[in-house]
Amino acid sequence: MSESRSIDLHNCTVNEAIREFVRFYNTCVCSGYHGRLEVIHGYGSSGSGGGIKQELRSYLKAHEDTFGAFLAGESLRNPGVTILYPGDTPAAMPLGAGADLNSLRNSMRNKRR
Repeated sequence: MSESRSIDLHNCTVNEAIREFVRFYNTCVCSGYHGRLEVIHGYGSSGSGGGIKQELRSYLKAHEDTFGAFLAGESLRNPGVTILYPGDTPAAMPLGAGADLNSLRNSMRNKRR
């Protein structure tokens, strides 16, 4: 079985969830991790998909050059997750998200030395 890492975005607002996902993704990329990432976002109480799920997948599609393809959990019979494999490039932090990407890259470089 392949290695997997996950993040649970329940109890976040949509904006917080996107920022937390990007932080998680960048931490994985900068540490050299290339295994499966499981993003747990829930399926939404309305039955049509929760806000985090919809926004996360829209964000992934809009930044496909960074994130590549992803697998919607519906194909795994779990609409509350999204699966992806990180590439080699960290993602740009959404505006107003706090720590900037250059600080993260420098921090990870210093840890490797």
